[in-house]
Amino acid sequence: MKKMFLLPIVFLLVFALSACTEDVTVGNNGSSSKSAGSTSKATKEKIHKQVKINFSNSTAGQTTKVDSAEIKDVSDLNLTDNELDNITYVLLIHISVSNKAKDAATTFPSQGHIVLDDGTQIDGLVGADVSIDDAFKDGDVASGATKSGYVVFPLKEDQAKRFQKGAFKFDVMAGDNMLTTKKYDVAIHF
Repeated sequence: MKKMFLLPIVFLLVFALSACTEDVTVGNNGSSSKSAGSTSKATKEKIHKQVKINFSNSTAGQTTKVDSAEIKDVSDLNLTDNELDNITYVLLIHISVSNKAKDAATTFPSQGHIVLDDGTQIDGLVGADVSIDDAFKDGDVASGATKSGYVVFPLKEDQAKRFQKGAFKFDVMAGDNMLTTKKYDVAIHF
């Protein structure tokens, strides 16, 4: 019985400790906010890919834009994925949502997913909007406001190497009383 009582407490302590870690910046034009130090030629080549995306759509008074995607090494940031494994590579998608409707819009792109060309689905990094400073902050977008930032998807090394094309899928609810739901499917080609 004591073990069953202690397990939730241990889980809460681990979660609290991870929440108290230093916030990081992932977008920073190809570099992380922490110094990676010097590298020698014997060090394995890091994977890095970038692409400009020119996606924009206006529905029910809100405009959603996706302007870039980037795969980069973030091993120096000590991030963990949804299974608490260390993250070496991420796919960063830069998104902005502007709301001109009289009511708030709402969106949770980090709860969206990436579908790779081979059919693999990759879910967004849970809690990235809390622990990463330049992550897109999920939730409401007030009337007249614009939110922007990075949606973060953890990648395994082989996924980062092989990623050539895929799709970013997510929803936005907008319009008067948020009655309009728009499902987005944004193509990504490196």
